[in-house]
Amino acid sequence: MKHLFLLTLLLTATLASTAQSKRYATATALEQTLGYQPARAKPLLLAHRGGPASDETENSLETFRHMYQQVPEAIIEMDVRMTADSVLVLLHDDDIARTTTGQGSLKSMTWAELKQLQLRDLEGKPTNQRMPMFDDVLKWGAGKVVMAIDAKPGTDLTKMMKLIDRSGALNSVFIICYSVADARQLRETYPDLWVALGFERPEQIETVAQSIKLHHLIALASRQEADFYRQFHDKGIVCTVGTYGPKNLDEQPMTSVADEYRSYVKTGADILTTDRPAAVNSLFK
Repeated sequence: MKHLFLLTLLLTATLASTAQSKRYATATALEQTLGYQPARAKPLLLAHRGGPASDETENSLETFRHMYQQVPEAIIEMDVRMTADSVLVLLHDDDIARTTTGQGSLKSMTWAELKQLQLRDLEGKPTNQRMPMFDDVLKWGAGKVVMAIDAKPGTDLTKMMKLIDRSGALNSVFIICYSVADARQLRETYPDLWVALGFERPEQIETVAQSIKLHHLIALASRQEADFYRQFHDKGIVCTVGTYGPKNLDEQPMTSVADEYRSYVKTGADILTTDRPAAVNSLFK
């Protein structure tokens, strides 16, 4: 009887773990997370470059795993670039000096050269971590987390999307696009793909609607007034606001700005893009 009880516990734990790792196995699951919800109890949090602490590395699997442990529902943002020999990797800057122990332009270097380098943490100290291949990150995140993919200029979007598709991650991603033309190109092959575009004014909605359908669209915007958000919400479009960067909320003591984070959400922001997602998450529990 005791053995049967232990076996039942083990099976239950295994099933729960499997369910958690396949949370985004369907398009419906992603819709339920990213779709506009007027009565959303708390904002979605987007971990900017993975949300590293000062002693961690940005755009790394180690940081992504740590963030997932702290805030499993956080959206993991990452920057994709392409090497000289067309390998897709994660790094924010083309100049590799700030975040690695190397020097030079990423797009002019091969993967064989880049994989020898160490990543630096946010304080500039070398670590024992290496630059991740996009393929490895997709294998880790597919079905488990929502990944916001910032495809940097020069990245082959067709190659990137084929890799996402082959990895079974289509229901785990949205793509940050630098132009409506890029969004249109992606939607031609993947009509239900979630994409994010920058908006400064609500009037731009109709311009975008002439090129792509407004479903599965995320608006990237600076802090706005309530009427701005209302016009996007009327179209079923969720809106982000960034709290990272010089002089922004993330750079100030939390005790001084906690109510400001809450104010952003009360005004209408659906997603907070932040460098400190774990701390911000605690404000909405």
